[in-house]
Amino acid sequence: MKTSLLTGAVALAILATSTLATRAAQSTPGQPIDKAFAKGGSVVMRLSAGDYRITGIADGKIRVDWRVDRASDADNVKARVDVTGTKAVIETSGARHGGVHFTIDVPSRSDIDIDLTAGDLQVRGIEGSKRVESWAGDLSIEVGRPEQYRSVEASVRAGDLSARPFNVSKGGLFRSFTWSGNGPYSLRVKLVAGDLTLK
Repeated sequence: MKTSLLTGAVALAILATSTLATRAAQSTPGQPIDKAFAKGGSVVMRLSAGDYRITGIADGKIRVDWRVDRASDADNVKARVDVTGTKAVIETSGARHGGVHFTIDVPSRSDIDIDLTAGDLQVRGIEGSKRVESWAGDLSIEVGRPEQYRSVEASVRAGDLSARPFNVSKGGLFRSFTWSGNGPYSLRVKLVAGDLTLK
């Protein structure tokens, strides 16, 4: 009887430990932020290390959502959105152990200005001027039609640079290109280390 009770207690302890470990490993979502913001404005983003997906949407608003891979990091992740007229500023701070994933939606017609500490970044569905700088990670930016731009500058210190809309593909160290057109927008992208894809 004592043996069976002991065996049962050990089994329960193992199950509890396994359950806690599973919960710690599951993604933990943050509290989303929604702010009204008109189309045609300027969005400045100061982003801490993490993975980001930034998307243009039809709605006149900004939405910031995130999740962390480790539940213990949930309280460390913060996001802030300040809107003043036609300008919005988005700031984030990330998890101590990495593994933070942000989703940011902005009006599809917006000018964006992004400084990212490090991490993978995807930008898609946004028409307007774009300035993006990052120290490390892979950047993938949907630029749309080349004729929308009056000037383009892109550079990578260490990594591959692919810009199919502008017929550019380079790899190695200190890769860059410039391009001029007659459109209303500008495009500036600087990456220290990683792969840069303009598509």
